[in-house]
Amino acid sequence: MTDSVPANNLPADIVRVLATHGAVEVVTFAYEGAVRVACAPFEDIVYLLVVPGGATESALLKTTRVTVSAKAPDGSYQLRMEGRAHAGRMLNRHPMLSVIEPWCPEGVATNRLLVVSFIAEEIEFVRGEGDDARRHAGKTPAGRDRPTQGRIWFAAAMSGLSGYMSLLYVLACVFWFGVQGAEFLGRPLGLGLALAAGVGLLGGVRLFVLAQGFLGWRKMKASESDAVWLSGAFISPHEARMGGTLALFIGCASLATIAAIWGEGLFWKCFLASGVWLLAPAWALNLAMGRPEPRR
Repeated sequence: MTDSVPANNLPADIVRVLATHGAVEVVTFAYEGAVRVACAPFEDIVYLLVVPGGATESALLKTTRVTVSAKAPDGSYQLRMEGRAHAGRMLNRHPMLSVIEPWCPEGVATNRLLVVSFIAEEIEFVRGEGDDARRHAGKTPAGRDRPTQGRIWFAAAMSGLSGYMSLLYVLACVFWFGVQGAEFLGRPLGLGLALAAGVGLLGGVRLFVLAQGFLGWRKMKASESDAVWLSGAFISPHEARMGGTLALFIGCASLATIAAIWGEGLFWKCFLASGVWLLAPAWALNLAMGRPEPRR
């Protein structure tokens, strides 16, 4: 898993600019227009201090793609950063409270600010104007290290026991269909549908569990391991649920096709062998127990 952020993700010059600039402009892709918020800039993460319950928090539960911009009033510099962020925790229960609090807007209590962790993946920084302008642009270390979307989704769906159970299920399916021999009617199709059924059910349920785990993690009622890839702002809860719905649809449609062609016997073999009937209640019980991560 790649939740960690390089310590030197942002150049020191940009951190200094943000430290003296004041409020920055934040846009969440396709969900809302620009808003101006205070920020606490560091070389790894820029903490955005957002009013909870507003359009920004709502948008960040749907997307993790964010643009942060800062422009000097006199035009001496322009900064634009694209990257990822998630709807984080309230400042008064954030583990970095003592470090972030000095950057709070004056007169605003810590229980009235939401900390959004922004990780820059691409930067465009222009100093000066006209012929004297100097432009620096490119990906940050976090941007260069970002996994492909395919890897992110696969790793999220197969995280925890889902990956181990899926591997056992795949091996069991290949063995069982192999034992049936070439005379088994439609064996290649049956194997493909069986694999899609079991892996789809496991991955789909796991994505829903991660979405709920992230919401619990925000409220200090779940650990970071219950929200992998979401706590790193690679996937939003809304996206996880959409992906989970698609995976469950594929799994259920495959099971229904198996039942229609080969009967209930193979249907129940695939469903029981997937183990989803065992893991889903176990994951739900783990979330219901609310086990937060240990305090640092």
